[in-house]
Amino acid sequence: LTKIICGESSGINAEYGGNRINIDFEKHGCCPWEIVGLPDDCERYVPQELASRGISQSQWEEWCDDLMKNQKKAPSISGCLCLFCFPGLFVQCILCAMLCPISGNHPLKFLPCCYGDWHHGLDKWQQKVNKVLNPLDMHAKLKTYKPHGNAPKTLNKSTRVAGKDENYEFGIWVIALNAEENRKLMMEPWCNGVNDGCTWGFGRFI
Repeated sequence: LTKIICGESSGINAEYGGNRINIDFEKHGCCPWEIVGLPDDCERYVPQELASRGISQSQWEEWCDDLMKNQKKAPSISGCLCLFCFPGLFVQCILCAMLCPISGNHPLKFLPCCYGDWHHGLDKWQQKVNKVLNPLDMHAKLKTYKPHGNAPKTLNKSTRVAGKDENYEFGIWVIALNAEENRKLMMEPWCNGVNDGCTWGFGRFI
């Protein structure tokens, strides 16, 4: 059973028999000045399943706004390519993979060449959201799927994966809507097929 809620362009789907909400979340833009994340009008509509539990429109807008503010710290695809491959190409890529914990929560995570502040911000944001949702038997988690064919359906999935190969990492924001699904989602990892075992992946949150 798949049900679209909150308008056709909100980027929100209710799936798994109505037990979960899957929201499109684009992690990275192509260029450093391109801010991506949630669908443009996602914050305008609090999902009915959450509203019925007491989540207000203002609370939903705050969560969406906080997440998009943190996206200003997100790495871009071109930025990653420059950091890992320019000017040393393959040698530089190997050294970064072995020696650079750029995703970790360490004292230097604020540097432009590090993404730890972004990952740490996502962690803090998720904890803030779940502080409200967990007492209501709901739970939120940011997840990544690779290859994207294994990802659950979202409203904009077909558009997002068009022209992408199997290396594309498909990000979503998942909200479990009942106690049983809550427990399942808590036990699930953020990583679904990424398997980033390099040093640069230590500390990744999505």
